[in-house]
Amino acid sequence: MSMFELVVFALRAHPEIAVFLAIALGVLLGRVRLGSFHLGSVAGALLMGLLIGQIGIDIPHELKSVFFALFIYAVGFKSGPEFFGSLNRGTFKLVFLSLVLCTTALLVILAMNALYGFDAGFTAGLGAGALTDTAIMGTASSAIAQLPLEEAAKAQLNSHMAVAYAITYLFGTVGLVVFVGSLAPRLLGVDLHASARELEKALGIERQENAISIPYTRIVVRAHRLEAPAGNLSIAEVEARFPTLSVERVIRRNQVLERDPALRLEAGDILGIYALRDSVGHLSDWVGPEVDDAQSLSFPTRTADIVLTQGQFAGHTIHHIKSMLVGAERMGCFITTITRQGLELPLLPETVLRRGDVIGLTGRASSVAALAGQLGRIREHSYKSDIAIHGLGMVVGSLAGLLSTHVGMIPIELGIGGGVLLAGLLIGWYNSRHPELGALPPAAQWAFSEFGLTAFGAVVGLLAGPAAFTAIQEQGLDLLVAGALVTLIPPLVALYFGCYVLRLHPMILFGALAGAQTEAASMNKIIEQSGSNTPVIGFTVCYAISNVLLAVCGPVIIALTSVS
Repeated sequence: MSMFELVVFALRAHPEIAVFLAIALGVLLGRVRLGSFHLGSVAGALLMGLLIGQIGIDIPHELKSVFFALFIYAVGFKSGPEFFGSLNRGTFKLVFLSLVLCTTALLVILAMNALYGFDAGFTAGLGAGALTDTAIMGTASSAIAQLPLEEAAKAQLNSHMAVAYAITYLFGTVGLVVFVGSLAPRLLGVDLHASARELEKALGIERQENAISIPYTRIVVRAHRLEAPAGNLSIAEVEARFPTLSVERVIRRNQVLERDPALRLEAGDILGIYALRDSVGHLSDWVGPEVDDAQSLSFPTRTADIVLTQGQFAGHTIHHIKSMLVGAERMGCFITTITRQGLELPLLPETVLRRGDVIGLTGRASSVAALAGQLGRIREHSYKSDIAIHGLGMVVGSLAGLLSTHVGMIPIELGIGGGVLLAGLLIGWYNSRHPELGALPPAAQWAFSEFGLTAFGAVVGLLAGPAAFTAIQEQGLDLLVAGALVTLIPPLVALYFGCYVLRLHPMILFGALAGAQTEAASMNKIIEQSGSNTPVIGFTVCYAISNVLLAVCGPVIIALTSVS
């Protein structure tokens, strides 16, 4: 037996080896870069699965559902706080934009089905690849499993779906990046740098803050000897005069005096100071000469990530929240980062915060703890996941996905994927408010999502088998043309709708377009070209909403295109 025959025998006898081989080779293929483009692990795994599957490997179909459930649950858990938090008047325009784009996408997909006569499998794969949303393929696969067809017919639909996804995914990724990053700004006549600066100005970049946040700064610690002209002022009075510093410790005649806002300062006191980096050059003029004094710089500090859960602060700007945080305990604390769904928001006074946002604070330990109590909770960096809750969540979600209803004569159901997504959304939302239940650290979320989706792509490719290349020969060109139209028409409609009807600022609109098609690469392109993080404001809401809407499109496409 030759080496090749031995490998083929091993892969056929042990299909799990084929799955892991497709995953490994697919991830490596996905890392290969051509300029700034790379295929990505999911498309790479699917292509490698298609290639390996040519030898005819019998893969258990249930594997596909298991891997997809891991992925879609993690997506729901991560998006839950943002999804439910976005259902309010302040984010109505962004929610509406996602609805318009997803509805347009569904209509264009159905139009391509009617124009080219694609079957349900080709149509679902066309939508998943052209919109770069693999969740469509997962929920559509669940819907195909429920069709009253022979197993061979279902296998053919799944094979066609994998082929259509593979053909349309490449242009779906590149086309959207080019559209959002280059074409959309030209169509609206927008200069990205100028537009970003305009929005940042509107969000308060030029405002001189006096408490917990200054845009684009970092915190430094300095020791300065107080000169006579500033003597006889209390710590509170010094901080009122110079709001970008806070006095944390005083050394007087070798005696350590811990912070007391009422303490009267004397000439010759050595002050341990927290200050914003932009203020360092002025400290010698404001206070006195800088000195090297270990005692004055040894005050306790803390850096923590605080999850915003208190409803009275959600929907307000950083500037407004600062004014709501009454009490001297907030002095000496500074915001270093604000993230939403793992994406960094611009640190500007008029940036609006929502529940689930993670605020990075640094400052004196007591103040950080006090602020955490007012704003929400400190996010503990734990590696432990509440596996029992998440396992039960997938069970309940899967059972909910089996429930069905009818629209006319057409049966509609969420399917396993849709039900698990809903369960993930609810548990993620609940965990953001009650962290003691349902913990799933970010690293675990990434592992669930990345491994689940990549393995799903590999299994789909392996299941497509030898019939895949026949389908490519028959429908390849039509799918390429249809895929380009599905990729470009929905964001084009949403672009003009968002600009002229919703009147969104261009930077927020461009980020929203990327989010509405769940494609981070195009948002990163806008951030890179504009030098601003402001597109994240539009991205996160639309990303959370479209993850749900597009997943629901899967069974809808199958229901509408499988009707004879």
